[in-house]
Amino acid sequence: MIEPPLWLVILPIAASPLVYLTRRWFAGALLAALVAFLTGLLAWNLPPTNPIRLMGRVFLLDPLTQHVLALLFFLAAILFLIAWRLPQGGALYPLGLVLLGLFAAAGMSRHIGISAIITALAAIAAAPIVQGGQFGSTRAAWRLLVMMMLALPFFLLASWRVDLYREDVENVIYLGQAAVFLGLGMAIWLAAVPLHGWLTAVGAEAPSLAAALVLAGFPLLALVALLQVLNEGAWFTWHEQAGQALLTAGLISAGIGGLLAAVQRGLRPLFGYAALFDMGCLLVALAVGGDGGWLAFYAGLAIRALALGLTGTATAAVRHRVGRDAFAGLHGVAYRMPLATAALIIGGFTLAGLPLTASFFPRWLLLRNLAQVDPRYVWLLVGGGVGVAIGYLRGLNEMLASPTRPDRPDPSHAAWLVMIFLVALGTISIGLGIYPDPLLQAAQRLLIAYPLPPL
Repeated sequence: MIEPPLWLVILPIAASPLVYLTRRWFAGALLAALVAFLTGLLAWNLPPTNPIRLMGRVFLLDPLTQHVLALLFFLAAILFLIAWRLPQGGALYPLGLVLLGLFAAAGMSRHIGISAIITALAAIAAAPIVQGGQFGSTRAAWRLLVMMMLALPFFLLASWRVDLYREDVENVIYLGQAAVFLGLGMAIWLAAVPLHGWLTAVGAEAPSLAAALVLAGFPLLALVALLQVLNEGAWFTWHEQAGQALLTAGLISAGIGGLLAAVQRGLRPLFGYAALFDMGCLLVALAVGGDGGWLAFYAGLAIRALALGLTGTATAAVRHRVGRDAFAGLHGVAYRMPLATAALIIGGFTLAGLPLTASFFPRWLLLRNLAQVDPRYVWLLVGGGVGVAIGYLRGLNEMLASPTRPDRPDPSHAAWLVMIFLVALGTISIGLGIYPDPLLQAAQRLLIAYPLPPL
């Protein structure tokens, strides 16, 4: 009998051949979205399960992995439907399902080496999605593939040293070596500066819907793996440098992400640096800890999926309508696509953590706790958020300018499905910004079910 959590791996991968055969028709998009949605419901509603032994290795669906996988499956279902109106390349539907199945397997694995191998396979599946059938530069796909492969040896070495320690517990030096290898691998997975090149390249060159899925999936699964190590491998937290390293990496990533977001000249490059800033904030929240930091971290996981989905969809809609995403070519777009423009600004402001968006109150909690560590760090995060906001305001300024060439017929009547999702996601962000209690209550329940270790 197949254990219920294994269906999170089996269902999307098993459906991918049929989705591949029907990918050119709406039936393919609908089938991919339906499989992702139903698998997300399964992930959300599965009761607590015992560890599963598969080929001599342990797999377990803990509450954190359960919620993150549900978020990714629901996000993918929305993106699959939208991609029918905003084509992202033929690989998104079938390989997107394969990617989700591999994410589920990596998240449930309790052996860091096995998780790293599965993640490397996920990078292979993600490379055609990132390329999206585009001609020209292959930088984004290659960077993702190369960096994930580069991380693999570090995780294998870390798991090897841990196994050696289990055989000879007197040689504690093995644990120190494992911690170093694990830290290097995690730095690549989490796209911390200066190893952030794959994340920003995906944002700048990949089709925006595909970029939203990849930028949400890989970092969130990396955070899940990190927390599993911190909770179950107490030896890693013996090193005082662990918490300080996370804080430093988060602050630098958020600062550089915000600074460079302010000077970008296109929507897609801006998308990548805004995602880097948001990732830095999540790392800071994890390192700071406390009730405010941990609530901000768990709430930030859901907000990241929401903001990336909203911003990526709006960016893809604008690019599909105009044919480009450089600011210089967006004159007058706000008058032709008011809903997409509004959704783009709401999504960008959500990534920045501005008031009246879903991320504002969790970020406020984070800043309050961060001020107790060092008030100067608060200004760094605030400055980074302002930088992301400036980037999107610069884009809005160009979109509000008078068009420099005659307008083309507006095909938006055929994209009603895209507009529905844009309005729905934008409304959710604004609603959670005005009334954040449901989000914070959900984060509090997850914190009780899966407490975070102090660093």
